[in-house]
Amino acid sequence: MANKKPIKLNDQQLMLDASRVADIYHQMTMDLFDQVVDRIRERGSASLEDNPYIWQIEKMSEMGLLNDENVKLIAERSGVAEQQLRYVIQNEGYQIYKDTKTQLLDSMGGGDFVDNNLIQINLANYVNQTMGDINNLINTTLPVSVRKVYQSMVEETVAKVVTGLMNPTQAVSTTVMKWADKGFYGFTDKQGKRWRADTYARTVIRSTSWRVYREARMAPAEEVGIDTFYYSMKSTAREMCAPLQHQIVTHGPARTEKGERIYSLSDYGFGSAGGCLGINCRHEITPFVLGANYKPDLPEHLKDLTPEQAIENANAQAKQRAIERSIRKSKELLHVANKLEDDELISKYKGQVRKQQAAMRDYLRQYPFLYRDYSRERYYDDPFNQAKAEIELRKQQKKKAGDP
Repeated sequence: MANKKPIKLNDQQLMLDASRVADIYHQMTMDLFDQVVDRIRERGSASLEDNPYIWQIEKMSEMGLLNDENVKLIAERSGVAEQQLRYVIQNEGYQIYKDTKTQLLDSMGGGDFVDNNLIQINLANYVNQTMGDINNLINTTLPVSVRKVYQSMVEETVAKVVTGLMNPTQAVSTTVMKWADKGFYGFTDKQGKRWRADTYARTVIRSTSWRVYREARMAPAEEVGIDTFYYSMKSTAREMCAPLQHQIVTHGPARTEKGERIYSLSDYGFGSAGGCLGINCRHEITPFVLGANYKPDLPEHLKDLTPEQAIENANAQAKQRAIERSIRKSKELLHVANKLEDDELISKYKGQVRKQQAAMRDYLRQYPFLYRDYSRERYYDDPFNQAKAEIELRKQQKKKAGDP
């Protein structure tokens, strides 16, 4: 042990920053809906109560103006999101590669780091592919989806008033809340599943980010002929991941070498949705040099954790995530209720948020290993302007450094 070196576990800053980019798209869909609500509620020359059909014609005539506003907002947000994602993937992704390669060389007795242009090209291609997929949806399909929602809201509101089902205020409120709950759908996959625009963007960004993160960790190992990796340990793990935690794994066949049992990733569904290191897996792998590295010490709460307990914990955490999603959704609907200035709806969703937050507190008391992450319950905290500020700061830093 005295001659061995600990492996160095990289943090997941890349994943956190990529998630913030996805937040920009979610904020964008919320702001687009706000613009739709503003148009619906804007007073015109016709009264919804006295002349509902004239009101409908007037609102439909404003669709062009609404579309112009939407296209401008989408272009602004998409531009910032792309700049930020490009920086995260190409810069932070390459930094992970450099750090991993340097650590490997150190573990193997030294050597000089040489820049890898192919890795840099691959990272740029990942961004191009990801942004191509997202922009195809956001810039073309999303504006059409917003227009369809606006048209449906106008028509449904008028129908409720004309038939006498509701007064104008009730008709607007119930229709707006219905579509706020639905959101903007902009993509249907090969299986026929319909995706909300922001959910699709988040899924694509998350998938790309994890792929970049893992390949940036594995590429240096391949370059120096290392095929063994340390599989990270968490308090939660799904069925295929649980047996691999805190173990040494390989892409090749399972074996025992230098007294270390090595597990084969292919025996645990490697890459599949339900398998290890699949799209839903959040484990990390770190290159591990047999005979030169040793496993990291585990904190007390993980030392005696069995695979069965980790699986149970994962199921408990999944329920916590469901409560978090319900809180976020209620806060979004509360935001819309405030836009409508509907006191009854405001009271309803405030009460709903309080009830869900109480349910969260009760649930966490049952599972001490879980902790409350308020950022997961947040409506949003303006990721767009935060990203703009970060981009501007990087420009200033480059200017001071004399970079072109």
